[in-house]
Amino acid sequence: MSNRAQEFFDRSVDHVRRGNVRAALTDLLDSLAQEPTYDVALRSAARICTMLGAPEDGRLFEELADRPEDPTALFSLGYRMVDQRRPDVAAALLDRCLTHAPDHPSVRRELAFARFCNRDFAGCLRALAPLETDPELADAEVLDVLLLKAEAAFYLGKRDLARALLDECELLIPDDTQRARLDGFHHMVGRSLGWESIKDLDLRAWHFIQHAGVVLKVAGGLIEDGSRAGRFDVVHLTLDMVAFLLQRLAHLLERLEVRIGAVAAVSPASEPAARALAIRLGAAFVTDFADHAGSPLLLMAANAAEFANVAAAVAPHRADLHLFSINLDFDQDEVVCPEVIGILGRRALLPWEGRFALDATTGESREVPGDERPPELLAADLIAAMDNLPDDEGAARAEFEALYAPLAGQLLLGNDGLYPYRRMFTSLSPCWSADDEAPRDEP
Repeated sequence: MSNRAQEFFDRSVDHVRRGNVRAALTDLLDSLAQEPTYDVALRSAARICTMLGAPEDGRLFEELADRPEDPTALFSLGYRMVDQRRPDVAAALLDRCLTHAPDHPSVRRELAFARFCNRDFAGCLRALAPLETDPELADAEVLDVLLLKAEAAFYLGKRDLARALLDECELLIPDDTQRARLDGFHHMVGRSLGWESIKDLDLRAWHFIQHAGVVLKVAGGLIEDGSRAGRFDVVHLTLDMVAFLLQRLAHLLERLEVRIGAVAAVSPASEPAARALAIRLGAAFVTDFADHAGSPLLLMAANAAEFANVAAAVAPHRADLHLFSINLDFDQDEVVCPEVIGILGRRALLPWEGRFALDATTGESREVPGDERPPELLAADLIAAMDNLPDDEGAARAEFEALYAPLAGQLLLGNDGLYPYRRMFTSLSPCWSADDEAPRDEP
């Protein structure tokens, strides 16, 4: 067993001793991503899954521990790990499975998808290559292979190859779901044509390509907007940062000549920001967005997950409904992709929200209460902070708008008649974090 796998396993033991079994399971999965058939890690994961009320998952770990080289056991657990958003573990399991069943198309397809979800786009293409001429695949299966290959090629910067694969897709007869996926991919490729090359685009540009949306700021320091570094930070949003985001959103709406007649909050957490933005835009603040007077409505959430509460009204996308989220955890697929993201970060809390912190003396977790003042007073603080933002004579605004102004005709925001098929928000992006030395090698 590798030293890295042993390190993760040892950490899981420490977590168990402290009673933190969920963290222990995470470390065990990290260990299995390094060594997928490590017996002790598999049996430990089985026990924890059963303890946490997931006996079926526990059974899958236990069966693989009993038969570590059995293709069925490897495939079953690998398939489940993709579903549980651990494609790194799934890829390790399915790669091992492929050594025992190299001619099985289902194994190759699942391995390719796991690698794709793990952002190993070159590895995805390698796994799919033998399936291109497989006579046993039905047309719908061939189309799935071609679509996945096209998207992986696209994220590797091979736009011409992706377009050629889309042409092949059009020769087949897609079902309704595949048609929507194919149309959505055509739109993505079309939005990318504004750049001569897509190999070195930043997160902001890729968010536009994938979603026809806007990112106001990327998590990290003060001046890294649009960069690939810093976006995995745990973000502590201060009042002036939220004021900056709201001011930038107001400028964006002004620049794109988008008229907002009313602003509504999805949740109590987002209400102070929604009230402040309404004041800055000179728009009405409404408490029931379903019954507003028919003027363009901007719906605000503290994070994109909150839109799930109103998905029935939002997901189909009405022409009079613009969406804005203060922050979005890009590791999670969301029901609705907001048209404008305030900040891309992980576990970002608004300044007035309650939170938990470690006590410096005891080391134990304690609750830190939020600001319980009425949202009207919190909104007044935000307006004051917006009025006192540093004056850089418009340099930051000009730099931000330099990207989006030429793209205005393709942005979903401000184009009520334009509704391109677009992806749910996803962690799948060709942008790389500061921890990555370079993109993966091409095949």
